[in-house]
Order: sequence, then C-alpha cells, then structure tokens
Amino acid sequence: MCGRYTNNATWREITALFPAAVPEADPEPAYNVAPTQLGWTLGKDGEGGAKAGQMKWGLLPAWAKDAKMAYSTINARLETVAEKPAFRGAWKAGRRCLVISTGYYEWPVIAGEKRPHFIHRTDSHITMFGGIWEKWGDLLTYSIVTKDADENIAPLHDRMPLILPPDLWGDWLNGSVGDAMGIASTIGEQPMAYHEVGKAVGNVRNQGPQLIEAVAA
Repeated sequence: MCGRYTNNATWREITALFPAAVPEADPEPAYNVAPTQLGWTLGKDGEGGAKAGQMKWGLLPAWAKDAKMAYSTINARLETVAEKPAFRGAWKAGRRCLVISTGYYEWPVIAGEKRPHFIHRTDSHITMFGGIWEKWGDLLTYSIVTKDADENIAPLHDRMPLILPPDLWGDWLNGSVGDAMGIASTIGEQPMAYHEVGKAVGNVRNQGPQLIEAVAA
C-alpha cells in the first residue's frame, strides 16, 4: 500500500545514480504527494535512456468512463497486475515507469490510534518506485506497483511499494515483461528505516520538510 509519498529529489542526485536519465529543471519539492495529483516519473525514451515527465497518480485505462476510477487504481498489486482489467493492458504492453520518490508514509494503528510514519531508504536519498502508466485521452496516468512487505516494513503494513535499487532502474524500464516480473518477484529486502511523524501530513494541503521530521518519543 502507498497512499502518500514525498519527492524532494534533484536531478543531480538522480543522474548521479542513473546517467541514462535526461535532466529537467529540478521539481518543486513535494512532501505530501496525494492520489490524483501530478507526480514526476521516468519512462523509457526508445533509445535505452529515460525521459522525465509528470503524470497523474491513479492509472486510468483507455476504457475508463470517468476520472473517478483513479482513486481505486493508485496501487497495482504485483501478484495480479497481469490479470486485473485496469492494469493488464499497461503491463503486457511494457508501459512501465519509475516513480521518483524520496520516501512514503504509512498509518499503522498503535494503541488504537492511527499514527503516521515516514519510510525511506537508508543508503540513498532517492526511494524509487516501480510503476506502470497508461494514457487516458490526453492525460498520462500511473500506478505504483506494490508487493508483500519486507520483514523490516511489516510492523507498519503488510504491503509496500516495489522499491528498486539504482542498478535495476534501466532494466525495469527497458527489459521485457518477463524481465520486469523477474525483477519484481526476486528483488531482495531493501535497506529501509522509518520514524513516526506529526499528524499534519494527514491533510493533503500541508507541505514542507517539517512533515517528515520525527516526533519526540
């Protein structure tokens, strides 16, 4: 599950890890990206590289009757991505993307209360998600692929985004459908950490680095 994430990455950080990415102007820092909002992604450019662009979070297949469907398609379960009607077209056609992130939030219930936590890689500022994308009219839309939670994340939630290390970014974008499923199914536990944050992140209008600051124990 991933229902809110952050992106305060710079292109210098991204290209240092993935030289194939074509730099853009640095995205405006976003500390509370929510469903149906625009998020920065990388897609293949047809020449083995990666091009940047913004897409709307919540995949809309071509047959979707209206945009309301996006609220139910922000995440695509790895186990069923090739079968679910909303996702199978994008998956089988190889429309995969990298969702640029620096971490994400979960709300575990502790002592009967939902308490937000910020989750991020410990070895890099970039916490890149594997995603799929689809075009709906003139709108580009995406979904974050999710998997069973790694042992280090399971105390917060039983699901987590598919988090890809830099050496697999190019393979995820440019490999075959079989390659992508192999990556997603066999990737090892990633070095992650988390801490509790303030409840202000629950309001999608709130932004700023204070949202990811740890609350006092």
